[in-house]
Amino acid sequence: MQYGYPCMGKRSQRYLLRSWRVRALRSRGNTLKVLIDTSFLLPALGIDVEEEVKEAIKYFYDVEVYYTEVSVLEAMWKVMKIIPAEELKIVENGINAIRNTYTQIVPDGSSFYQAYLLYQKGHRDFIDDLLYAVSKQKGILFLTIDGEFINFLKSKEEDVSNVITPRKFVSMLEKKPIN
Repeated sequence: MQYGYPCMGKRSQRYLLRSWRVRALRSRGNTLKVLIDTSFLLPALGIDVEEEVKEAIKYFYDVEVYYTEVSVLEAMWKVMKIIPAEELKIVENGINAIRNTYTQIVPDGSSFYQAYLLYQKGHRDFIDDLLYAVSKQKGILFLTIDGEFINFLKSKEEDVSNVITPRKFVSMLEKKPIN
């Protein structure tokens, strides 16, 4: 027996589930919002990551997770180096899972401008620069494992109050009261 509504096809069930998820997320106005670094997309695509990333992902059910299409593109560059062609179905399923589970956020011109300025200051990973700029502009946390990037931001006296590491992220959520 199928779960959900037996009279509906799989496509309709997915739509119903997705629309329910979207309504639930919108109703959680005070939910913690987190933009994730590319590292947090990799496990869904079949790529092994550091233990701290895996641990943080376990807590994604407690927050509203955002990603950018740029991060998916960066993840695909890693996929092309690591994943053999016969395992690409895992990657396809992973990308679909990311799109159906997390919320896409689109950088605007201001974010690209701010990222460009960071790049000019010496940080040569434009994607990290862009993710940081988006998180600042949208007023959401930026979850990253890139300690060098955090140190760079501090050395340039950039505001890092919105940047969190997996350890800090997990610690924040473990202390959060359960309703």
